[in-house]
Amino acid sequence: MKTPEFRAFKSFSELARIRPRSPAAVPKKPKPPGGLPETLSDGELFALSMRDVVPLGWSATPTRTTPALEIPDTIDDEEEGLRLLQEFVSGKGRFDLTMSGEYLEGTPHPEGRRWIGGLRKGRFSVQAHLDLHGLVVADARKAFEDFIRSSLKRGHGCVRVIHGRGNHSREGQPTLKDWLTKWLDTRRMSRQVIAYASARLADGGCGALYILLRRR
Repeated sequence: MKTPEFRAFKSFSELARIRPRSPAAVPKKPKPPGGLPETLSDGELFALSMRDVVPLGWSATPTRTTPALEIPDTIDDEEEGLRLLQEFVSGKGRFDLTMSGEYLEGTPHPEGRRWIGGLRKGRFSVQAHLDLHGLVVADARKAFEDFIRSSLKRGHGCVRVIHGRGNHSREGQPTLKDWLTKWLDTRRMSRQVIAYASARLADGGCGALYILLRRR
């Protein structure tokens, strides 16, 4: 037997099926404010909305101007470089080796800081030189150490060692140059060497070193 509640819900469902459904409500387009006609376009509505806006006008405070970016003329740079090269070739200009990536200098002894500037400019007279071209590392080190001892015994103050630039080595790297600077920077060598610097172009450039010795 069905309860009264069930019979009541059944009657409600039958009534819902019989009663026709009402169409979905379509949202009405909002009317323009102020009683304006609905036929106005968006542009016309915007113009009407802005009719009471008062322009502020131009400000009396001057705006900060940004300086114009100057782009260097590449043609002028090329002409300047060509001019410097011509002066160098003719002997009028100077080429600063310290600006190249091959330049080396060092002061194994603290006193060398006083003399490195003069050594860099070639102001010391070279009294002896050693050429290490073609030697393997072991033979080059022995020849270098013997040369330094011999130069000290003879009372030399500045010598030149030619190590080359590695142009003819297998890997194209200045192997002896790297080893030579390692030998010069040892504590034992600091008792004999004050400073060293790459030579001027006339004395081999970055393929040779000036070495300033400590006179006893």
